[in-house]
Amino acid sequence: MREESLTLKKRKKTRIDICNIRDFKEASIKEGYILSKIEENDLKKEISEVFNIEKNLADKLYKVIKEEEHTFRVNNINEFIDYIEKIVLFEDNHNRLCSKINGIRILHIDREEYEREPSSQDDVEEIIKIIDDLKPNIYSTMKQSEKEKIDKLEKELSKHYVYAKDIELLKNMISNNNDKIYQQYNSEKRVKTLYIDIPKVIDKNYIKPLQGTIEYHHHLSNNIPRIERLINNLNKYMKPHEIEEKTFIIDQSQALQDTINIAIATFNNKEFKAISGKNNVIGYCASPDIEKVAFEACKVNKLGKLGIGYKRVNDSEKKIFEEINKQIESKILKDEGELTLYSKWEPCPSCYYVISQFCEKYPKIKVKVKYDKKYGE
Repeated sequence: MREESLTLKKRKKTRIDICNIRDFKEASIKEGYILSKIEENDLKKEISEVFNIEKNLADKLYKVIKEEEHTFRVNNINEFIDYIEKIVLFEDNHNRLCSKINGIRILHIDREEYEREPSSQDDVEEIIKIIDDLKPNIYSTMKQSEKEKIDKLEKELSKHYVYAKDIELLKNMISNNNDKIYQQYNSEKRVKTLYIDIPKVIDKNYIKPLQGTIEYHHHLSNNIPRIERLINNLNKYMKPHEIEEKTFIIDQSQALQDTINIAIATFNNKEFKAISGKNNVIGYCASPDIEKVAFEACKVNKLGKLGIGYKRVNDSEKKIFEEINKQIESKILKDEGELTLYSKWEPCPSCYYVISQFCEKYPKIKVKVKYDKKYGE
Protein backbone atom coordinates (compact mmCIF):
# COMPACT_ATOMS: atom_id res chain seq x y z
CA MET A 1 0.00 0.00 0.00
CA ARG A 2 2.89 2.34 0.90
CA GLU A 3 4.63 1.56 -2.41
CA GLU A 4 1.45 2.47 -4.32
CA SER A 5 1.24 5.75 -2.38
CA LEU A 6 4.88 6.60 -3.18
CA THR A 7 4.33 5.76 -6.87
CA LEU A 8 1.28 8.06 -6.96
CA LYS A 9 3.23 10.92 -5.32
CA LYS A 10 6.08 10.46 -7.81
CA ARG A 11 3.62 10.51 -10.72
CA LYS A 12 2.03 13.71 -9.42
CA LYS A 13 5.46 15.38 -9.22
CA THR A 14 6.28 14.45 -12.82
CA ARG A 15 3.01 15.78 -14.24
CA ILE A 16 3.19 19.00 -16.24
CA ASP A 17 0.82 21.95 -16.47
CA ILE A 18 0.13 23.50 -19.88
CA CYS A 19 -1.84 26.73 -20.08
CA ASN A 20 -0.24 28.85 -22.82
CA ILE A 21 2.06 28.80 -25.84
CA ARG A 22 5.16 29.16 -23.68
CA ASP A 23 4.21 26.17 -21.49
CA PHE A 24 3.54 24.08 -24.59
CA LYS A 25 6.85 24.96 -26.26
CA GLU A 26 8.89 24.37 -23.09
CA ALA A 27 7.27 20.98 -22.47
CA SER A 28 7.83 20.02 -26.12
CA ILE A 29 11.52 20.98 -26.04
CA LYS A 30 12.10 18.96 -22.84
CA GLU A 31 10.80 15.89 -24.65
CA GLY A 32 12.88 16.52 -27.79
CA TYR A 33 10.28 18.25 -29.98
CA ILE A 34 11.71 21.50 -31.35
CA LEU A 35 9.20 24.28 -32.11
CA SER A 36 10.84 27.45 -33.43
CA LYS A 37 8.06 29.29 -35.28
CA ILE A 38 6.41 32.39 -33.82
CA GLU A 39 3.73 33.54 -36.26
CA GLU A 40 0.33 31.87 -35.79
CA ASN A 41 -0.02 30.12 -39.16
CA ASP A 42 3.63 29.06 -39.17
CA LEU A 43 3.39 27.62 -35.65
CA LYS A 44 0.17 25.75 -36.46
CA LYS A 45 1.83 24.17 -39.49
CA GLU A 46 4.92 23.32 -37.45
CA ILE A 47 2.83 21.68 -34.70
CA SER A 48 1.02 19.62 -37.34
CA GLU A 49 4.29 18.45 -38.91
CA VAL A 50 6.33 17.85 -35.73
CA PHE A 51 3.60 15.85 -33.99
CA ASN A 52 2.16 14.32 -37.18
CA ILE A 53 -1.41 15.45 -36.48
CA GLU A 54 -4.24 16.69 -38.70
CA LYS A 55 -4.65 20.41 -39.40
CA ASN A 56 -7.97 20.69 -37.52
CA LEU A 57 -6.37 19.22 -34.39
CA ALA A 58 -3.37 21.56 -34.67
CA ASP A 59 -5.79 24.50 -35.06
CA LYS A 60 -7.72 23.46 -31.93
CA LEU A 61 -4.53 22.93 -29.95
CA TYR A 62 -3.24 26.38 -30.89
CA LYS A 63 -6.59 27.97 -30.02
CA VAL A 64 -6.53 26.36 -26.56
CA ILE A 65 -2.99 27.49 -25.67
CA LYS A 66 -3.54 30.95 -27.15
CA GLU A 67 -6.75 31.63 -25.20
CA GLU A 68 -5.16 30.52 -21.88
CA GLU A 69 -8.58 29.74 -20.36
CA HIS A 70 -7.66 26.37 -18.85
CA THR A 71 -4.60 24.76 -17.32
CA PHE A 72 -4.17 21.19 -18.53
CA ARG A 73 -2.53 18.71 -16.14
CA VAL A 74 -0.95 15.81 -18.04
CA ASN A 75 1.92 13.33 -17.79
CA ASN A 76 3.64 14.34 -21.03
CA ILE A 77 3.20 16.28 -24.26
CA ASN A 78 1.61 13.37 -26.14
CA GLU A 79 -1.00 12.99 -23.42
CA PHE A 80 -1.78 16.70 -23.82
CA ILE A 81 -2.30 16.18 -27.56
CA ASP A 82 -4.53 13.19 -26.80
CA TYR A 83 -6.50 15.39 -24.39
CA ILE A 84 -7.09 18.04 -27.07
CA GLU A 85 -7.94 15.37 -29.65
CA LYS A 86 -10.59 13.96 -27.31
CA ILE A 87 -12.06 17.45 -26.79
CA VAL A 88 -12.37 17.85 -30.57
CA LEU A 89 -13.98 14.41 -30.90
CA PHE A 90 -16.32 15.02 -27.96
CA GLU A 91 -17.51 18.38 -29.31
CA ASP A 92 -18.05 16.93 -32.79
CA ASN A 93 -19.99 13.92 -31.44
CA HIS A 94 -22.01 16.12 -29.09
CA ASN A 95 -23.13 18.22 -32.07
CA ARG A 96 -23.94 15.11 -34.12
CA LEU A 97 -26.07 13.68 -31.31
CA CYS A 98 -27.87 17.01 -30.87
CA SER A 99 -28.68 16.98 -34.59
CA LYS A 100 -29.99 13.43 -34.26
CA ILE A 101 -32.48 14.31 -31.51
CA ASN A 102 -33.34 17.69 -33.02
CA GLY A 103 -37.07 17.77 -33.67
CA ILE A 104 -38.00 15.73 -30.59
CA ARG A 105 -40.15 17.79 -28.24
CA ILE A 106 -40.55 15.41 -25.29
CA LEU A 107 -38.72 12.20 -24.39
CA HIS A 108 -40.24 9.56 -22.08
CA ILE A 109 -37.58 7.29 -20.56
CA ASP A 110 -38.79 4.16 -18.74
CA ARG A 111 -36.52 2.17 -16.44
CA GLU A 112 -37.32 -1.01 -14.54
CA GLU A 113 -36.02 -0.79 -10.98
CA TYR A 114 -35.42 -4.35 -9.85
CA GLU A 115 -34.17 -3.73 -6.32
CA ARG A 116 -36.34 -0.80 -5.33
CA GLU A 117 -38.75 -3.16 -3.56
CA PRO A 118 -37.37 -4.75 -0.33
CA SER A 119 -36.55 -8.44 -0.63
CA SER A 120 -36.60 -11.04 2.16
CA GLN A 121 -33.70 -13.42 2.73
CA ASP A 122 -34.37 -16.98 1.50
CA ASP A 123 -33.04 -20.06 3.24
CA VAL A 124 -30.14 -21.06 0.97
CA GLU A 125 -27.95 -23.15 3.27
CA GLU A 126 -28.44 -26.33 1.22
CA ILE A 127 -27.83 -24.51 -2.09
CA ILE A 128 -24.58 -23.00 -0.73
CA LYS A 129 -23.32 -26.51 0.10
CA ILE A 130 -24.21 -27.73 -3.42
CA ILE A 131 -22.33 -24.79 -4.97
CA ASP A 132 -19.26 -25.24 -2.73
CA ASP A 133 -19.05 -28.92 -3.71
CA LEU A 134 -19.48 -28.12 -7.41
CA LYS A 135 -17.00 -25.27 -7.96
CA PRO A 136 -13.66 -27.07 -7.56
CA ASN A 137 -14.82 -29.91 -9.83
CA ILE A 138 -15.70 -27.77 -12.85
CA TYR A 139 -13.23 -24.85 -12.79
CA SER A 140 -10.52 -24.64 -15.45
CA THR A 141 -8.07 -21.84 -16.36
CA MET A 142 -9.00 -19.60 -19.28
CA LYS A 143 -6.45 -19.12 -22.08
CA GLN A 144 -5.59 -15.73 -23.57
CA SER A 145 -7.10 -16.71 -26.93
CA GLU A 146 -10.38 -17.53 -25.17
CA LYS A 147 -10.40 -14.14 -23.42
CA GLU A 148 -9.79 -12.43 -26.75
CA LYS A 149 -12.75 -14.23 -28.29
CA ILE A 150 -15.08 -12.82 -25.61
CA ASP A 151 -13.53 -9.34 -26.00
CA LYS A 152 -14.17 -9.52 -29.74
CA LEU A 153 -17.84 -10.35 -29.16
CA GLU A 154 -18.18 -7.43 -26.73
CA LYS A 155 -16.70 -4.99 -29.27
CA GLU A 156 -19.06 -6.31 -31.93
CA LEU A 157 -22.08 -5.81 -29.65
CA SER A 158 -20.99 -2.21 -29.00
CA LYS A 159 -21.34 -1.46 -32.71
CA HIS A 160 -25.03 -2.37 -32.81
CA TYR A 161 -26.49 -1.73 -29.35
CA VAL A 162 -26.47 0.81 -26.52
CA TYR A 163 -25.80 0.28 -22.83
CA ALA A 164 -27.91 1.50 -19.89
CA LYS A 165 -25.10 3.95 -19.02
CA ASP A 166 -25.37 5.40 -22.52
CA ILE A 167 -29.01 6.24 -21.79
CA GLU A 168 -27.94 7.70 -18.42
CA LEU A 169 -25.54 9.98 -20.30
CA LEU A 170 -28.37 11.06 -22.60
CA LYS A 171 -30.49 11.84 -19.52
CA ASN A 172 -27.70 13.97 -18.04
CA MET A 173 -27.22 15.72 -21.35
CA ILE A 174 -30.86 16.80 -21.81
CA SER A 175 -31.55 17.34 -18.08
CA ASN A 176 -28.63 19.70 -17.44
CA ASN A 177 -29.96 23.17 -16.49
CA ASN A 178 -33.44 21.95 -17.42
CA ASP A 179 -36.37 22.48 -15.03
CA LYS A 180 -38.93 20.85 -17.34
CA ILE A 181 -38.50 17.32 -16.00
CA TYR A 182 -41.26 15.23 -14.44
CA GLN A 183 -41.21 11.70 -13.07
CA GLN A 184 -43.57 9.01 -11.84
CA TYR A 185 -43.20 5.51 -10.46
CA ASN A 186 -45.46 2.56 -11.28
CA SER A 187 -45.18 0.36 -8.19
CA GLU A 188 -47.06 -2.52 -9.84
CA LYS A 189 -44.67 -2.74 -12.79
CA ARG A 190 -41.70 -1.35 -10.81
CA VAL A 191 -41.03 1.16 -13.59
CA LYS A 192 -39.80 4.71 -13.14
CA THR A 193 -40.64 7.10 -16.00
CA LEU A 194 -38.95 10.43 -16.70
CA TYR A 195 -40.72 12.99 -18.89
CA ILE A 196 -38.12 15.41 -20.25
CA ASP A 197 -38.78 18.43 -22.46
CA ILE A 198 -35.84 18.61 -24.86
CA PRO A 199 -34.07 22.01 -24.64
CA LYS A 200 -33.69 23.94 -27.88
CA VAL A 201 -29.99 24.37 -27.13
CA ILE A 202 -28.08 21.61 -25.31
CA ASP A 203 -24.79 22.81 -23.84
CA LYS A 204 -21.73 20.68 -23.08
CA ASN A 205 -21.62 21.34 -19.35
CA TYR A 206 -23.11 17.97 -18.38
CA ILE A 207 -19.55 16.76 -17.85
CA LYS A 208 -19.03 18.23 -14.38
CA PRO A 209 -15.23 18.22 -13.81
CA LEU A 210 -13.36 21.32 -15.00
CA GLN A 211 -11.73 21.18 -18.41
CA GLY A 212 -7.99 20.71 -18.00
CA THR A 213 -8.25 18.40 -14.99
CA ILE A 214 -7.29 14.74 -15.05
CA GLU A 215 -10.91 13.90 -14.16
CA TYR A 216 -12.23 15.73 -17.24
CA HIS A 217 -9.83 13.74 -19.45
CA HIS A 218 -11.13 10.50 -17.90
CA HIS A 219 -14.73 11.57 -18.49
CA LEU A 220 -13.96 12.27 -22.15
CA SER A 221 -12.37 8.83 -22.55
CA ASN A 222 -15.42 7.14 -20.99
CA ASN A 223 -18.16 9.22 -22.62
CA ILE A 224 -16.96 9.46 -26.23
CA PRO A 225 -17.72 5.74 -26.93
CA ARG A 226 -21.12 6.18 -25.24
CA ILE A 227 -22.04 9.16 -27.41
CA GLU A 228 -20.90 7.26 -30.51
CA ARG A 229 -23.15 4.31 -29.59
CA LEU A 230 -26.07 6.72 -29.07
CA ILE A 231 -25.45 8.32 -32.48
CA ASN A 232 -25.33 4.96 -34.24
CA ASN A 233 -28.03 3.03 -32.38
CA LEU A 234 -30.40 5.28 -30.41
CA ASN A 235 -33.06 5.10 -33.13
CA LYS A 236 -33.42 1.34 -32.44
CA TYR A 237 -34.64 2.14 -28.91
CA MET A 238 -36.97 5.07 -29.64
CA LYS A 239 -40.66 4.54 -30.34
CA PRO A 240 -42.99 7.38 -31.35
CA HIS A 241 -45.79 8.16 -28.91
CA GLU A 242 -49.16 6.98 -30.21
CA ILE A 243 -50.90 10.30 -29.53
CA GLU A 244 -48.46 13.08 -28.65
CA GLU A 245 -46.69 14.68 -31.60
CA LYS A 246 -42.87 14.86 -31.58
CA THR A 247 -42.82 12.70 -28.44
CA PHE A 248 -40.77 9.50 -28.22
CA ILE A 249 -40.45 6.69 -25.68
CA ILE A 250 -37.26 4.85 -24.68
CA ASP A 251 -37.32 1.68 -22.59
CA GLN A 252 -33.96 1.85 -20.83
CA SER A 253 -34.39 -1.71 -19.57
CA GLN A 254 -33.99 -2.92 -23.17
CA ALA A 255 -30.47 -1.48 -23.32
CA LEU A 256 -27.53 -3.76 -22.56
CA GLN A 257 -26.58 -3.94 -18.89
CA ASP A 258 -23.62 -1.81 -17.84
CA THR A 259 -21.74 -4.77 -16.35
CA ILE A 260 -22.84 -7.10 -19.10
CA ASN A 261 -21.62 -10.66 -18.98
CA ILE A 262 -20.86 -12.52 -22.17
CA ALA A 263 -20.65 -16.30 -22.16
CA ILE A 264 -19.85 -18.89 -24.82
CA ALA A 265 -20.27 -22.65 -24.56
CA THR A 266 -19.03 -25.40 -26.84
CA PHE A 267 -20.80 -28.76 -26.85
CA ASN A 268 -21.04 -31.53 -29.47
CA ASN A 269 -19.29 -29.35 -32.08
CA LYS A 270 -21.81 -26.53 -31.58
CA GLU A 271 -21.27 -23.08 -30.12
CA PHE A 272 -23.77 -21.24 -27.93
CA LYS A 273 -23.52 -17.52 -27.07
CA ALA A 274 -25.48 -15.45 -24.57
CA ILE A 275 -25.42 -12.08 -22.85
CA SER A 276 -26.96 -11.23 -19.50
CA GLY A 277 -30.17 -9.20 -19.43
CA LYS A 278 -33.65 -9.17 -20.94
CA ASN A 279 -32.31 -8.38 -24.40
CA ASN A 280 -33.00 -10.63 -27.36
CA VAL A 281 -29.91 -10.41 -29.54
CA ILE A 282 -29.87 -12.14 -32.93
CA GLY A 283 -27.57 -15.16 -32.87
CA TYR A 284 -27.54 -15.35 -29.05
CA CYS A 285 -29.48 -17.62 -26.69
CA ALA A 286 -32.61 -16.09 -25.16
CA SER A 287 -34.41 -16.74 -21.88
CA PRO A 288 -37.17 -19.35 -22.28
CA ASP A 289 -40.78 -18.60 -21.42
CA ILE A 290 -41.58 -19.11 -17.73
CA GLU A 291 -43.61 -22.27 -18.37
CA LYS A 292 -40.71 -23.82 -20.33
CA VAL A 293 -37.94 -23.20 -17.78
CA ALA A 294 -35.96 -26.34 -16.92
CA PHE A 295 -33.67 -25.04 -14.19
CA GLU A 296 -34.50 -23.00 -11.12
CA ALA A 297 -32.77 -19.64 -10.64
CA CYS A 298 -32.05 -18.04 -7.26
CA LYS A 299 -32.20 -14.53 -5.90
CA VAL A 300 -28.82 -12.78 -5.88
CA ASN A 301 -28.25 -9.11 -5.12
CA LYS A 302 -25.73 -6.75 -6.74
CA LEU A 303 -23.09 -7.69 -4.16
CA GLY A 304 -23.40 -11.38 -5.04
CA LYS A 305 -25.26 -12.39 -1.89
CA LEU A 306 -27.38 -15.48 -2.44
CA GLY A 307 -31.03 -15.60 -1.41
CA ILE A 308 -31.77 -11.88 -1.56
CA GLY A 309 -32.30 -9.39 -4.39
CA TYR A 310 -33.98 -10.53 -7.59
CA LYS A 311 -34.14 -13.87 -9.40
CA ARG A 312 -31.39 -14.24 -11.98
CA VAL A 313 -33.61 -15.60 -14.73
CA ASN A 314 -31.83 -13.64 -17.48
CA ASP A 315 -28.19 -14.44 -16.73
CA SER A 316 -26.06 -15.47 -19.70
CA GLU A 317 -25.02 -18.84 -18.28
CA LYS A 318 -28.62 -19.80 -17.51
CA LYS A 319 -29.71 -18.91 -21.05
CA ILE A 320 -27.04 -21.21 -22.47
CA PHE A 321 -27.84 -24.21 -20.26
CA GLU A 322 -31.57 -23.79 -20.91
CA GLU A 323 -30.93 -23.78 -24.68
CA ILE A 324 -28.67 -26.83 -24.57
CA ASN A 325 -31.25 -28.66 -22.44
CA LYS A 326 -33.96 -27.79 -24.97
CA GLN A 327 -31.88 -29.16 -27.85
CA ILE A 328 -31.10 -32.36 -25.94
CA GLU A 329 -34.79 -32.90 -25.20
CA SER A 330 -35.58 -32.26 -28.87
CA LYS A 331 -32.99 -34.92 -29.86
CA ILE A 332 -30.92 -32.32 -31.71
CA LEU A 333 -28.02 -32.97 -29.33
CA LYS A 334 -26.88 -36.09 -27.49
CA ASP A 335 -26.89 -36.14 -23.69
CA GLU A 336 -23.20 -37.02 -23.40
CA GLY A 337 -19.84 -35.43 -24.13
CA GLU A 338 -17.81 -32.44 -22.93
CA LEU A 339 -19.34 -29.01 -22.40
CA THR A 340 -17.03 -26.04 -21.83
CA LEU A 341 -18.41 -22.70 -20.71
CA TYR A 342 -16.30 -19.55 -21.24
CA SER A 343 -17.47 -16.48 -19.35
CA LYS A 344 -16.21 -12.92 -18.96
CA TRP A 345 -17.18 -13.05 -15.26
CA GLU A 346 -17.22 -15.92 -12.81
CA PRO A 347 -20.78 -17.31 -12.62
CA CYS A 348 -22.88 -15.87 -9.80
CA PRO A 349 -24.27 -18.25 -7.12
CA SER A 350 -27.54 -18.60 -9.04
CA CYS A 351 -25.71 -19.67 -12.21
CA TYR A 352 -23.61 -22.17 -10.28
CA TYR A 353 -26.85 -23.61 -8.93
CA VAL A 354 -28.26 -23.84 -12.49
CA ILE A 355 -25.08 -25.66 -13.58
CA SER A 356 -25.43 -28.08 -10.66
CA GLN A 357 -28.99 -28.92 -11.77
CA PHE A 358 -27.77 -29.46 -15.34
CA CYS A 359 -24.97 -31.78 -14.13
CA GLU A 360 -27.43 -33.76 -12.05
CA LYS A 361 -29.83 -34.14 -14.99
CA TYR A 362 -27.08 -35.09 -17.46
CA PRO A 363 -24.40 -37.10 -15.59
CA LYS A 364 -22.79 -38.21 -18.88
CA ILE A 365 -21.91 -34.61 -19.77
CA LYS A 366 -18.63 -33.38 -18.30
CA VAL A 367 -18.93 -29.65 -17.62
CA LYS A 368 -15.96 -27.28 -17.40
CA VAL A 369 -16.22 -23.58 -16.53
CA LYS A 370 -13.60 -20.99 -17.49
CA TYR A 371 -13.83 -17.30 -16.64
CA ASP A 372 -11.69 -14.18 -16.92
CA LYS A 373 -12.66 -12.22 -13.78
CA LYS A 374 -13.77 -13.37 -10.36
CA TYR A 375 -17.29 -12.41 -9.34
CA GLY A 376 -17.34 -8.93 -7.78
CA GLU A 377 -13.99 -7.72 -9.20
